[in-house]
Amino acid sequence: MKSIYTLLFLTLISFNSFAQEEWKYVDSLSFPVADSVVTPFLMTIDSNGRVYVASSKVTSSRAQNAVFYADSTDSAFHTFINYSLNGDSDTLTGNIAAIRGIGSVGTDVFINANIPFQRVGTTVSAQYRYPNGDTAKVEKLGYNILGSGYGTYIHAIALTRDTILMTGITFNTSIRFYNFNRTITTPGYGSWVPITAAYPVEPGGPHAGGFDVIRDVATVPNADYNNVEVPFYTSRNSLSSSQVTGGIAIWTGGNQLNPGGYTGTRVQDAAGELALGTSIPYGITVDKNGYLWVAGNDTTRRWVKAYQVMINFASNMFSLPAKNDPINPDPNGAPMINPTDVVLTADGLTAYVCDASTKKVYKFKYMAPAVSVRDEMNPSDFTLNQNFPNPFNPSTVISFKLATAGEVKLVVTNSLGEVVEELVNGYKNSGVHNVSFDGTNLASGVYNYTLTAGTGIISKKMILVK
Repeated sequence: MKSIYTLLFLTLISFNSFAQEEWKYVDSLSFPVADSVVTPFLMTIDSNGRVYVASSKVTSSRAQNAVFYADSTDSAFHTFINYSLNGDSDTLTGNIAAIRGIGSVGTDVFINANIPFQRVGTTVSAQYRYPNGDTAKVEKLGYNILGSGYGTYIHAIALTRDTILMTGITFNTSIRFYNFNRTITTPGYGSWVPITAAYPVEPGGPHAGGFDVIRDVATVPNADYNNVEVPFYTSRNSLSSSQVTGGIAIWTGGNQLNPGGYTGTRVQDAAGELALGTSIPYGITVDKNGYLWVAGNDTTRRWVKAYQVMINFASNMFSLPAKNDPINPDPNGAPMINPTDVVLTADGLTAYVCDASTKKVYKFKYMAPAVSVRDEMNPSDFTLNQNFPNPFNPSTVISFKLATAGEVKLVVTNSLGEVVEELVNGYKNSGVHNVSFDGTNLASGVYNYTLTAGTGIISKKMILVK
């Protein structure tokens, strides 16, 4: 098993340069309020591709507690709700002292926040749900409002497909789940799922005064969280430069109705990029291929990267082009200074990043290498492209170009040279062709795909990771 992981790791490294060249910075979106009162904090994206961004007082007392949205065709954000203007941030009557998380499932939107200390005299929380993104149908829960389990600060939101909400809590530097599924009667709607055993502590250990706690949570899209092997992830900031308590944790061993069974393990990477510093919030998300995306929002990072996590080791797969990346600046990249969070569309081909310093949201597209019209009409070469995505689970696309029409064969073989699937065997016209490959019935590992035509033979490797 160790040799397989070594081979996978070395192969992953060889694909990095190819993968990074495909993401392109395409646009920036601004907010409908003055820069002085907006501090983009965390994001979510609903099933229709609507992006929501929360502005929060967590990192700036001047910021308004507000939520903004933009659809895929919008060139700027619109106001969804502004708690600083509607009275819900009032220190004596409101529920929203500082927004601490935002999430969605389907088209429902959730936010969580701490309740103003002046109002209740202790550290407690509130949680709002907006069914179908409708502010007129808000459901309010929290300490002395409705539901149970709000007697601590709750940070960040991620939801399972069954509408179980995951969050990090200051109490015991641990995790907490809430039931927002009306078909589940125990626990009650909007209440926490009890942990009967000892609270699972984040791998960085107990926090110090609430400064270094879980800041974001990410679930695998459409995964079955009744399965104890399905992971979720959390990000945590460090207490100080000398006390590196921060990083990414991968959690397994529990399920959505038994969170006490989870154990968090610190994720490692070869470059030490995921030993996170003191900044807040280091937003994270997981895309449809299982890649973990991390927003590195401090002066030593200023990047957004995607990682393939195997057990608890992360390999960098993609980097969004960033002009101010201190290690790998891209002059054509987004001018990110303080990227706090990232979200991706369901197809994994569009990414949005919010930036707390520039007060913008940057939009990126995954684009295949440009092929001119002349090349399409008059192909002059014989090429086999690297499959995308790679690694993949369970499907990927293989693209090839033929200089002349003729008989073509495209096969996939395992490490022993045995044919596992014949994708093409017949006559093809000249030009570019795309073929899908599904590895649902195959084991994880490295596979070869080989294109044979009258002009030659080309073979490449790809990785299936389950």
